[in-house]
Amino acid sequence: MAVTSQLFDALCLSGVVTSWIAVDLLLLFAIVYAMWNVIRPTFEMYQITTHLEDIAGKTSRHWLFGHTKQYSLTGEGILRIAQRSSSYPTMFHHWVAPFVTWLSLHHPDTAVSLLSSGAPKSETIYGFFRCWIGDGLLTSKGRKWQRNRHLLTPAFHFNILKGYAIKANQCAKTMLDKWEKLEGRSIDITEDVSLMTLDTMLKCAMSSNTDCQHVRNGHPYIKAVKELAKIITKRIESPFLIFDFVFWRTALGKQCKQALNVVHTQAEKIIAERRRVLQQAKKAKEFPKQSEGNSFYFSNNKMLDFLDILIQTRDEDGKGLTDLEIRDEVDTFLFEGHDTTSSGISWALYNLAKHPKIQEKCRAEVNSILGDQQSVEWNYLSKFGYLTMFIKESLRLYPPVFAIGRKLDKPMTLRSKLNKYPECVVPKGANSNLQIFALHRHKLLWDKPEEFNPKRFTPENIANRPPHAYLPFSAGSRNCIGQNFAMNEMKIALAQTLQRYRLYLDDETPTPVMEPRLVLQSKGGICIKFQRLHAELS
Repeated sequence: MAVTSQLFDALCLSGVVTSWIAVDLLLLFAIVYAMWNVIRPTFEMYQITTHLEDIAGKTSRHWLFGHTKQYSLTGEGILRIAQRSSSYPTMFHHWVAPFVTWLSLHHPDTAVSLLSSGAPKSETIYGFFRCWIGDGLLTSKGRKWQRNRHLLTPAFHFNILKGYAIKANQCAKTMLDKWEKLEGRSIDITEDVSLMTLDTMLKCAMSSNTDCQHVRNGHPYIKAVKELAKIITKRIESPFLIFDFVFWRTALGKQCKQALNVVHTQAEKIIAERRRVLQQAKKAKEFPKQSEGNSFYFSNNKMLDFLDILIQTRDEDGKGLTDLEIRDEVDTFLFEGHDTTSSGISWALYNLAKHPKIQEKCRAEVNSILGDQQSVEWNYLSKFGYLTMFIKESLRLYPPVFAIGRKLDKPMTLRSKLNKYPECVVPKGANSNLQIFALHRHKLLWDKPEEFNPKRFTPENIANRPPHAYLPFSAGSRNCIGQNFAMNEMKIALAQTLQRYRLYLDDETPTPVMEPRLVLQSKGGICIKFQRLHAELS
């Protein structure tokens, strides 16, 4: 009996000891995990930060929010960033969270290094987009980005863009018809312009004929995009919402899921309908074929659109895009193709109204080229010299994409005589962004930068400026693939507007307040008044 009792005690002791060993091992594992995944990255970031502060200068900051309040995503915030060029002519360093820092560049000398580096988009910012646009061109990197960029380039071939002009004219006319009934009133143009650019994108790139410009009480897709823009901006600004496991459990996370459902459903409907149409064409032996050289496509003498190419394109191995990849790209282009262009057109219309003499000069050119013809044909677009200069100047002061971010996957060398060190190396792993808004208002690059002057873009003046002084569509390998499409759409919409209306401001029209969200918008909209010019053109 005594022996049994001793054995039982020994087994119990053994179990206790074993349990404590297991607990010790778990604690040890937790410590190692924390050191590797939390402490190590934090220490590495500290080393990077120390190095960046030595390069770009150290400024006082809040212990938790860093410089977020000084350089918030507001009109005042981005103006403060632009003003930093007086003290820091090429770059400056700032904190956006306790452990997240950025090296902001705003001069051609440093911009060229970042844009030619091939560095991928920073997950610190663009990671918030993934729930929406997945791994599309905006967010993808490495081989996948190279493959998809190569596959999608034919969708923006000269011959394909040429076929979009007629549809873009139709969409612009629909918008202008709506404004005729509101002549003399102060109109917030942003919603109508956004619907017009969405309509243009759907008709041109997706061959999807909707009546979205006549939807009352706001189009669901436009509402969802605006909601997502606010949510993503809030996540960027809040240190507490950057973690997914926190964000998706908040009321804001639930709102995000609802908005995502709207935009994803829109894309999936468009894709499903196109697959059905292509399947019918295949049965009828009218299935379109890719032209030799992967340059552009034909289908019974009909040029294929962006979505056709997405569905049918194949790489060297004969592999096409998966259903998820197609949806990612559709979501990307529906957003970027309508929201950025909408911003550009809205601010351009405001600048026409704000500068009557410049408006009249643009109108005179448009009328001399179009005459009584209301539609802007493809071959007219290249003839709009002064209108093009006007658009470029508007994009300089109000660039839709006001900043872009990268995370360095290798060290980057910055060279400039204006730097503290003429040659300095930014370490791998650093977050760096290009402040396009600040670049476009840099006092060393632009004479009276706040003044609106289209003559800045005469051939002579362009030749006298560094190429990277003006970057509304970015530059380098990751420049905007749809920039020609956007410029053509802007020219058509503005030319038709100038031919039909006089735009003006008075004491009743509020001054717009810049609000940088995902693109540069105006808080409270952009209000303009319209006066009909020639009734016979109706």
